[in-house]
Amino acid sequence: MNLRWGLLAAGSIAAEFAEGIKASATGSLAAVAARSGERAAAFAERFGVPKSYGSYDELLADPGIDVVYVSTPHPLHAEWAIKAAEAGKHVLCEKPLTLTAAEAESVIEVARRNDVFLMEAYMYRIHPQIRLMTELIEAGALGEIRAVDVTFSYDSGGAEAARLTDPALGGGGILDVGGYCTSVARLVSEAATGEKAVVPSEVKGMARLTPETGVDEFAMGLLRLPGDIVAQISCGFRLRQDDHIRVYGSEGQLYIANPPWLHNMREPGVSEIVVTPTGGDAEVLEVEATQGLFAREADYVAAHIADRQAPGVTWAESLANMRTLDLWRKAVRAQS
Repeated sequence: MNLRWGLLAAGSIAAEFAEGIKASATGSLAAVAARSGERAAAFAERFGVPKSYGSYDELLADPGIDVVYVSTPHPLHAEWAIKAAEAGKHVLCEKPLTLTAAEAESVIEVARRNDVFLMEAYMYRIHPQIRLMTELIEAGALGEIRAVDVTFSYDSGGAEAARLTDPALGGGGILDVGGYCTSVARLVSEAATGEKAVVPSEVKGMARLTPETGVDEFAMGLLRLPGDIVAQISCGFRLRQDDHIRVYGSEGQLYIANPPWLHNMREPGVSEIVVTPTGGDAEVLEVEATQGLFAREADYVAAHIADRQAPGVTWAESLANMRTLDLWRKAVRAQS
């Protein structure tokens, strides 16, 4: 298979994808589109992309494109995922899939109606480190799962792009990186209970909001998940914290110091999971990723494109995560 990829937008994440897909076994870049022809042409020259377009519509009209990678600013995800599906293109869309669960439902319905593949780009879920984590939980290595603690938080140093601080652009830490935290917490619950696409029964949250725009600079949340699992989650773009995943069970705990969303985890290499049995010594489990994460993601799309959904990030899964983000943001807004 050689899927011909088109990039909708030419920003930093598109650049990482363009570099990473060079190692894909199933796909190659065919075109890139940006809001300006000059920007698209410069990107194409940099990464050796055969064609460039000065508008997204031109790329979607190209019959030589099989699948598009939507990496526009957040508020444009729904619009261009829908337009791509209506043009008969398969879609890999950056997270969050949309700004709200209601918008996500609309995108999914259009993908279903046009019989195209659609996946939200939570690529961390297909990393072998996370697969081993879920296998350990499913096998009962930690006993009954009782709690999970997830953090993804950084300090942008005051040089934030407008998308982080402007409410109209989906600003705030929760929509920027908080979706990873809710996704991991929910994944732990799913592995522990065998349920799919879980949504917490309770969500509480607090945040520090920017005085100028009211978006969340950093936020914390508490979730009650199926299995009576309690999750503590933390995210932000103006607070440096140690990114991590901790899972606590009745017979031990699991710790990941370098989750796959970190930049240094996107290349092939060895990562670790530390498992500590209750009353026992810690054991370090090494996990080798033989493929870069963006190439792995492209090949994962190819492997499941005929199914129209990917088992690791189903449409129901994306909806459940968006519903959880809606609840977290609502809880944070309720404090002000």
